[in-house]
Amino acid sequence: MAYSDAELLDDIQAVATVVERAPSIQDYRDHGEYAVTTITRRFDSWQDAVARAGFEPHTAESEIPTDELLAELRHLAEEHDTRPTADLMNDEGKYWVSTYRRRFGSWTNALAEAGVEPADARTAEEISDEELLAALDKLATARGVTPSFEEMERDGPYSPRTYVNRFGSWTAALEAVGLEPRGSGRVSDADLLAELRCLRAELGTKPVADDVREEGAYSLTTYQRRFGSWSGAKDAAFDESESSRS
Repeated sequence: MAYSDAELLDDIQAVATVVERAPSIQDYRDHGEYAVTTITRRFDSWQDAVARAGFEPHTAESEIPTDELLAELRHLAEEHDTRPTADLMNDEGKYWVSTYRRRFGSWTNALAEAGVEPADARTAEEISDEELLAALDKLATARGVTPSFEEMERDGPYSPRTYVNRFGSWTAALEAVGLEPRGSGRVSDADLLAELRCLRAELGTKPVADDVREEGAYSLTTYQRRFGSWSGAKDAAFDESESSRS
């Protein structure tokens, strides 16, 4: 069932009345009628939804101390006695997964920074084709739809860049396991930006144009056309405060 913007905003206001403040994500999980993900997908972020409901949002994402982000990761790991997944953080965590991805470059990087053991600590070269394809098939089965590059980055056990390096492209990896790529073949903005974040994780710094030409899954021209310029693509993918070679 589709809910209107007004219904979602009214419910945020109702929760605010209960907690007597601008509601946090946890406040809404405790008292709200709808799923937090429904709201964040509709309004792009929890902060934007709270603002649209007429309240001053809590601490801006950029102001959240890194130590607090890492402490929340460790808390979830200890509480569930397992490596937290992106879905677990979105469902039960204090902060949104996108916050971690923007701050640390990827969910895997955030786990490593927090000292939480990744699901698979082997190097990409040590992982067989069969294991990669099995993981891709498992993610597709769990979601009931062909995974996108971004979804593998967010929720999969391996980096989508590993698939690109091994099979030549994300589409080729999907075809190798018998999956049909989603859509008409036009790569989404989200997948383009996810690829840049994966490149950064591999390089240890934000990629420059030559990195995309030599190592990227998509052409530099694609980024320039989609985001207006190479600089526009970088601005969309990375926090301005991050260091860069150029």
